Amino acid sequence: MKKVTLFVAAAGVLSMAACTKCKVCTKENSPEVRLCEKDYDTETEFGFAVDAAEAGGYTCTESF
Repeated sequence: MKKVTLFVAAAGVLSMAACTKCKVCTKENSPEVRLCEKDYDTETEFGFAVDAAEAGGYTCTESF
């Protein structure tokens, strides 16, 4: 039972590490823009990129 619990815990940690926070931003008559946190040095830079897209008229939603 301990091995199963350990395996499930390890799999959970690995799946969370592989998960990347991304946003898909759309705007009528414009190409779709995909912004992913892993492409920026900090979470703050990622936030600024999303804010800039939204200020430019894009609507950004979570991507899975």
